[in-house]
Amino acid sequence: MVHQSSSKSTTQFEDVSSGASSEPRKSTRARKAKSFGSDFQLYLVEGTRNETISQHQYCFNVEEDPKTFSEAMASRDVHFWKEAIHDEIDSIMHNNTWVLADLPPARLVIQGFRQKEGIDFFDTYAPVARISTIRLLLALAAIHNLVIHQMDVKTTFLNGDLDEEIYMKQTEGFVMPGNEHKVCKLKKSLYGLKQAPKQWHQKFGDVVLSNGFALNQADKCVYSKFDTSGKGVMICLYVDDMLIFGTDLEEVDKTKKFLSSSFDMKDMGEAENCSPVSTPIDPSLKLLPNKGSPVSQLEYSRTIGCLMYSMISTRPDIAYDVGRISRYTSNPSSHHWQDVTRVFKYLKGTINYGLTYNGYPSLLEGYSDASWINNLEDHSSTSGWVFLLGGGTISWASKKHTCITNSTMESEFVALYAAGKEAEWLRNLIYEIPLWPKSISIISIRCDNAATLAKAYSHVYNGKSRHLVLDIA
Repeated sequence: MVHQSSSKSTTQFEDVSSGASSEPRKSTRARKAKSFGSDFQLYLVEGTRNETISQHQYCFNVEEDPKTFSEAMASRDVHFWKEAIHDEIDSIMHNNTWVLADLPPARLVIQGFRQKEGIDFFDTYAPVARISTIRLLLALAAIHNLVIHQMDVKTTFLNGDLDEEIYMKQTEGFVMPGNEHKVCKLKKSLYGLKQAPKQWHQKFGDVVLSNGFALNQADKCVYSKFDTSGKGVMICLYVDDMLIFGTDLEEVDKTKKFLSSSFDMKDMGEAENCSPVSTPIDPSLKLLPNKGSPVSQLEYSRTIGCLMYSMISTRPDIAYDVGRISRYTSNPSSHHWQDVTRVFKYLKGTINYGLTYNGYPSLLEGYSDASWINNLEDHSSTSGWVFLLGGGTISWASKKHTCITNSTMESEFVALYAAGKEAEWLRNLIYEIPLWPKSISIISIRCDNAATLAKAYSHVYNGKSRHLVLDIA
């Protein structure tokens, strides 16, 4: 402490270090998180910098997944990678995927991305069950009170048989001692081969068809097996996942035992589940291309993909909005991003919305609608349709027209045509399902436009609509 006399220019110093604490005074002011708006959440972490770093070190441990065997062995999660690699190699060896052989003369050891069509593979197409097929089967399950179980195929692509002669190098880290000069001759398909998905689907089809199942020609991922008494099961295959629909638990268990005897299966048991705003889109907002400050095209496309997955699965109420904002993925702007954000806010407020199938009515019917020239940039229209069965929606779409229409009536006809094509496919699908009564009743498609209905039921010649033809049953 310093004392300075007023009468004399002398200064005295006192040592106060012994009586005072060297620790800095801690503020008693209550800490409050800074607000960045309702779109963000901020969390406060108490403590000094060193304490914070030591307690929350995991925040700084983010790293990309290794792309090679060497990177996996050098990562901090090497023990987990070793366990996963050994499990995969064990599955491959147990499945007898390859045998060691000498490389024939003038034969290259290839990798999947170096395969040549017509030499190393001939066909790669593998069908996948449509999501509308799955919803239709769920509606039928509600109508007929079916038992639904789920199974998963382990190491799916290791089951397919190969038609081509393919060699590959021995796996890094698992080279057989004494056989370093040899290569692996593939007996079955392997991950990375272009034909692996197709070979797996063909193998699965051969196995179930040989057991008495029938293939649905409208969706070749649906297999059914029923006896004369009406008891039986249906299998819906989606890559390596499958839903089993049975008239009773005994039929389901027999099918699961049969599948487990043919493939390495995982029984999943009974199938379970597949600041908000009130509307997903602002009706007064007109989106235009090349307007506003640009945003990341990659991030915009990824976000649209997330919304599209929700839309095609369980949210028909955002079909129009997702179709609208996805038109600007080539050059998105801040205005388009605001519209994307609004859809997410709507989903947050309606997070409990879903599809419910109560089994009634057991009648398949559809609805169609259209809007005329809702885009002034290219004068295009938009149409949509929806089909219901068992009290729930099974199929829907909202699409931009690929042609220019002259009136609302023409737009409605385009929508009816699209809905009619979907109705015909649904008819073909359910026709090959034994549970559905024969013959199939007429599928009604309802339209709310008086001019369209008048034209459909009238055979009077009209110059403005003479090019429109629609058969009404």
